[in-house]
Formats: sequence, C-alpha cells, structure tokens
Amino acid sequence: MSIATRLFGEDVAPVKASYVTYPGPSYAGDYATMRVTGLTRNTAMGIAAAAACRNLIVNTVAQLGVDRYRGATSLGQGWLLTQPDPSTTWVDTISGTVDDLIWYGAAIWIILARDGIATRENPGGLPVRARRIPITDVDVVMSDRLTDYQQIVGYRINGTTLDPHQVVYFNGPSEGVLQFGARTLSQAIQLEDAANRFASVELPAGVLQNVGHELGQDEAAEVVEAFQVARRTNAVAFLQNVEYTRVDLNPAELQLVDARATAATDIARLFNVPVTMIGASPTGNSSALLYSNVSQNTAQFVQQGCAPYINTIERTLSLPNVTPRGQSVRFDVNAFLRTDPEAAAAYVLGLVSSGIIDQAEARSYLGIPAVGQTALDLTPGVI
Repeated sequence: MSIATRLFGEDVAPVKASYVTYPGPSYAGDYATMRVTGLTRNTAMGIAAAAACRNLIVNTVAQLGVDRYRGATSLGQGWLLTQPDPSTTWVDTISGTVDDLIWYGAAIWIILARDGIATRENPGGLPVRARRIPITDVDVVMSDRLTDYQQIVGYRINGTTLDPHQVVYFNGPSEGVLQFGARTLSQAIQLEDAANRFASVELPAGVLQNVGHELGQDEAAEVVEAFQVARRTNAVAFLQNVEYTRVDLNPAELQLVDARATAATDIARLFNVPVTMIGASPTGNSSALLYSNVSQNTAQFVQQGCAPYINTIERTLSLPNVTPRGQSVRFDVNAFLRTDPEAAAAYVLGLVSSGIIDQAEARSYLGIPAVGQTALDLTPGVI
C-alpha cells in the first residue's frame, strides 16, 4: 500500500502520463554530484560556522508566535498553525521546513485532513492537518508546455505521484545554500580536513633521506612505515643508512588559523547572519559585538537572515488554497525584537524618526497601550 493510499484512500489518482512529459527537479538527484565530493547537508553541518548559522535561523523562526489575521484582527491559530502533524510538535514541523528552505530552497507538506467546508476553489475544504516530508524524498513533476496555466502537475514521493492540491509547496527565495554556497562550503571543509590532519599526526613532520645504498619504491615505503611504527610505539627509532630531518610546519605557518577564520566569516555572509553573532574572527572585517550594537545586529539578523524564510512560509500559508481569502498568516517578529528592550526602543525610534510609523504604532510595537487606552492592539510586524 502506497503512502498516498494510506493518507487519502483509494480515490487518489496519479497524474496522467500523457500530460507529464518529464520529471522536474529532483532534490535528491540535484546533489548527487555534490555527494561525490563529500558535500551534503550532514557534511556542511559538520562545519561549526555553518551549523551555528543554521541553528540561529531555525531556532529563531521556531520560537516566533504565528497567527491568522484579517487586517489587524487576530482570528486564532487552528490546528494548522499549532500542531499540523498530529504525530509531532509545531516546533519540529516548522524547524524541518525552515531547514529544507535553507539547504535546498524548497519544502513540502502533505495535507492529511481538511475542514470539509466545500468552496469553488477548494471542493474538499481547506487543510487543517499536514505533515512535513523531507524535500530530498520529493521529485517535482512538470509539464514542458510553457503555456500551461499550471506548470507543476504533481509531486512524486516514494514512487507515488500526488496532485498539487494534495500538498503545500514552499518555494524558497533561492536555490538553497548547498547549491549557491557549494564552493564556500567545500573550501571550509577542506580547511577543516587540513586542520584535522595536523591534530591527528603523532609525529613531527619530517623527511627521511637515504644516505646509503639506493632503495626501490617498495623498500623505501617499508623503511618509512617501520620508522613511524617505532616512533609511535617506543618513542625511539633506530636509523641505518637513513637520516631524519624534522620539518617545522605548524598551522600558523600554513595560515590555517587565518584561513579558517576567514572561512567562518564567509559562511556567515553566505547565510546573511551578522558575523559577530557566531563569533567569527574580526579578520573578516567584522566589528566587535558590543552592547551598543546589539540592536543593530539583532534587527539585521531578523531582516536579512530570517526574513526570506519567514516571508516564504507566511505567503505560502496565506494562499487561498490554504487560508480563506482575505485572511493572512503572520509571525510575531515584534515579540522576538522586544526581548531586548533597548534594541526594540532603538529600532522603533529609528522608524519614527524616518517617518515610517507614527507614535501610536510605535507604542503598539513596544507593547504600550495607546494614549487614553488600556487595551493593546498589537498588529503583527511585517519585515
């Protein structure tokens, strides 16, 4: 029994083969060549700077509140915005979604249940339950006719092709860090490998020079291996007709320290995360993390590092096939910025001085009731 049959029943019909002309992007296949060179999500997460950037973005988005609005009026969250997958939590679902958007530039939810309220646009009703599926398990099936109104005609998951209305597809703002950042990540991995080689060598680097009779290649290899074993086990090695010269090489002379610091800085820029937020080296022309610039770094991180993924999720969940027309889904970014009062105050003062918001909006942003009122009217922030 296929996954589609278990989820939707026997009435699931595959897309007609005559309409599907070729498989679209395969998120597993696109990175097959990268796996040959060792570049995958797991290897990239092995880079401390990349893992720090990913964790900052994912954890920030996961802790933001989310709600449905009609204008400035909150309409409540519902299951789709609190626990779309009954088998796990909202944090797990949204974290996996953001993770897929970061690395692969897309994410997908399979719709598990609908509210049953039929409309012309949604005969089966709007989704109330959904499950995030790793995007690496998905093939996008497309038509090659550019004049087709709907070019994406299905999603192939575990050998079963689902119609577009059976999934919620998040199309990110870019092709994903593994794609456009492949060169930067590969260089960082090479630097880490070089540093590991220095850390794992038990003997000082050196050269064995033959001062006796000439040795063949195999004999020379045996001499080198015997010398290494003797030094490793006894700390003393006996040399005959061979002279050992120590070569004083260290990571600093090979500029591994500076190169790794620069790589961390480049990775931070790759994720649009302020360099100081992951402790990258000032050699990458970054400023020190001071209390005076905490607000600037926080606002920059939210606006540049998190905003692309927040906007993608908001706009996707606000589409009429997910949310009733006239309503929208918004993350409460203001609550995150308000966790640092001085940062929030500086941010608001900058918006007021620029004429972007007025005093009433500024007070609302900071959680202060308007003049003459006691109740708050907090409109969700828009990045």
